[in-house]
Amino acid sequence: MKSRVERLMVGPIGENVYAVESGGIGILIDPGAEPEGILRFLKMKEISISLIILTHGHLDHTAAIPVLLDTWKASLPKLAIHPLDAGYLGAGAEKTNKALFEAINALGFFHGFWKPLPEPDILLSEGDWIPGTSMKVIHTPGHSAGSICLYDAGSAFLISGDTLFRDGVGRSDGPDSDPRALELSLSRLAALPPETQVFPGHGSRTTIGREFPVGATLPSV
Repeated sequence: MKSRVERLMVGPIGENVYAVESGGIGILIDPGAEPEGILRFLKMKEISISLIILTHGHLDHTAAIPVLLDTWKASLPKLAIHPLDAGYLGAGAEKTNKALFEAINALGFFHGFWKPLPEPDILLSEGDWIPGTSMKVIHTPGHSAGSICLYDAGSAFLISGDTLFRDGVGRSDGPDSDPRALELSLSRLAALPPETQVFPGHGSRTTIGREFPVGATLPSV
């Protein structure tokens, strides 16, 4: 089954929100800001959302969730994240997010965007298939402990969150970052087919072949 990927850039640091339609199912990935803009975008693309997936729990990828869920009260989509990043949601979310943005000297972002976030409905782990779709979870710790990528082999794309960017990789200086884990995660992604389209959490799309040329060393962390 072929999937359709649509992108919207939001927020002051250009976070990418993705809407994926696969097998008739609409999935929203990383709604980080500007909920009204996201709603207009989904209406324009004619995609109805039944699941929200977070590639990781950082606030710049989650801040639109409260307003979206309030708008969708009649038909709430499920919210999914890796268990190691589940602390960025629910009861401990304010403390966890504040600690992250304090550590990276960006408390202004936290204060500008924080709203209470709900508990997750679904915990996604390595190898899980997204129900009704051809997307599979790859656990890629490093940027955060519970970072994931979503890989669709049939449609040859990877939604990489903040693990891999065009010409770069995610920062690894946060409280739950791990540079060595990020290096190992990048080595796993480098083994994907070179023609795989990469849709990152920030910036323009790229390909596995462009970011990991044959014979080249892995990007530095």
